[in-house]
Amino acid sequence: MGFLSLGAHFRAFLGDPKGVAAVFPTSAAVLDRIASKAGPAGARLIVEYGPGTGVLTRVLLDSLDAEGRLVAIEHNAGLAERLTDVIEDPRLTVVRDTAERVLEILHDLELGPAEYVFSGIPLFWLGEERVGRLVASTHSALSVGGKFVPYQVFYLGRRRLRVHLERSFSEVRSELDLRNLPPYRIFEAVR
Repeated sequence: MGFLSLGAHFRAFLGDPKGVAAVFPTSAAVLDRIASKAGPAGARLIVEYGPGTGVLTRVLLDSLDAEGRLVAIEHNAGLAERLTDVIEDPRLTVVRDTAERVLEILHDLELGPAEYVFSGIPLFWLGEERVGRLVASTHSALSVGGKFVPYQVFYLGRRRLRVHLERSFSEVRSELDLRNLPPYRIFEAVR
């Protein structure tokens, strides 16, 4: 991660602290741990919510099949534009929209269900209803056996997220990773 990435992330945080949530981009060790949830390389379709400056996006591209696709959904206009400018990979599609519209986005792109959905969106700022819609939409956007991996910084509402995940997914696990400032809670929900 270069200085420009750190600067872009910090400016985005200052402009939208509830939407960006973390002052600093995610550490390399935590990125590897999050991306490992996708298993060995060879995924055909990965969706990423809230890619920010693309630090996880780059790692996820390594998990894709040569013919695979990564759809990055970013609501922040500046971050979406920057992501398109700095990562030149034909397998990456950046969409400026909200993650709750994942089904419509995949339909518009003529893509089927995803194998993995990763989310860096700070869900603790969203209301109960929006979190429920996001989790339900994500469940519907995944293939059977697919995984939803939301990771959260200093997530105060982790019980609320777990309740929503357990309503929709057959298996839900979480772990705390302290190798980031602030620490991350990484969830893994299997459809």
